Amino acid sequence: MPEPSKNQLIQARKRELIAKGFRPGIVSKAMDWAVGSAEGMASYTMKIDASDGRFEGLTLDFLPRYLQDAEKWIKAFVGEPEEQ
Repeated sequence: MPEPSKNQLIQARKRELIAKGFRPGIVSKAMDWAVGSAEGMASYTMKIDASDGRFEGLTLDFLPRYLQDAEKWIKAFVGEPEEQ
């Protein structure tokens, strides 16, 4: 079974967070934060590791962790999800 794409990972996590009651707007911002953080770590790793240019692969390596942390990021800004 092939690895999920970056977009598939993002969309799945977005659906989870919205289902928990978080507003779609803040969830989208959290996804932007997660992607930016994963891309930043990939870029940093490539610089210190003299990596062979696998930026997208490195981004996918870091992305799942940041997608999980996105819930903490949201709670830091808006608190717990709204009652459904």
